Amino acid sequence: MNLIGIDVGGTKTSICLGTEKGELIGSERFPSAEATTQEEYFASLKTSVLNVLRNGGVAPEQVDGVGISAPGPLDVKRGVLIAPPNNPGWRDVPFVSIVKSWLSAPVWMNHDGKASVLAEWHFGRFRGTRNLIYLTFSTGMGAGIILNGQLVQGETDSAGEVGHHILDPQGPLCGCGMRGCWESYVGGRNVALRLQERIRNESIQTALTDLVGGAIDKISMVEFEKAARQGDTFALAEWERFTDRVAQGIGNLIMIFNPDAIVLGTIAIHGGDFVMDPIRQKIPRYTWDLPRQHCQVVPSILGRRIGDLGALAVAISGLAAR
Repeated sequence: MNLIGIDVGGTKTSICLGTEKGELIGSERFPSAEATTQEEYFASLKTSVLNVLRNGGVAPEQVDGVGISAPGPLDVKRGVLIAPPNNPGWRDVPFVSIVKSWLSAPVWMNHDGKASVLAEWHFGRFRGTRNLIYLTFSTGMGAGIILNGQLVQGETDSAGEVGHHILDPQGPLCGCGMRGCWESYVGGRNVALRLQERIRNESIQTALTDLVGGAIDKISMVEFEKAARQGDTFALAEWERFTDRVAQGIGNLIMIFNPDAIVLGTIAIHGGDFVMDPIRQKIPRYTWDLPRQHCQVVPSILGRRIGDLGALAVAISGLAAR
């Protein structure tokens, strides 16, 4: 089968052409954040979709299905993005119907966390695992949850919005409007903004500033990890706080769902043991021994392909349910 996958992120959108076996034939991406209007965004998206098809030697009418992996909240039945926190100004965007207007193939959309857990379930190391959680762990924090071999969707498609469970009601303001959300502590965008604010307001001397040539507003998770690896005092202290909050959220999930495995995405994939070791060391503070010892907490082996494979998995699941 010829499948199109569209992975919509807070900073970039990736488009791929692939098969039901997870074989990637071609892909293209463009920066989502640079589109100033929805019209501009969808014009770029259409161009990329047609480019990927043309480069792959597939005509639009030969596409069997399209899967869209997108940030929540969203309405799966209507194919609408409701109000994603990391895409300001997007409200009730009829994403599926817009894509359908370009292609004759059926189109399905689901939350990026759900798409990612479907990718792990179809193509990853925990293929077919009955109780599996995937954490997106990137610009924001979301999850996909499979319990007893079934994707947990939720009545309003909100199952898996773990980034917005509250760790501290007096905590920092989250993009969703609530305070103390897990994402406000561990989402890459929020972490970077918090570091920038502290360095600027408190005139902190840190290698983070040197790594961006003094342009504090350019500090990201990349520089944060690099400075911590270098042993920078400020970065290391913040790294301890950051990994502790990650562990706190994971401990909550282990206690609530008792899964076989929790797989972590982008930040864990890129950071490897430097990210995972302190998280694993801290998880016992937040969960009982028995469920913790049963649950494997690991970075995804799907690497950079997870977004594309997740979008393809949404199409595969949609076709299977027809």
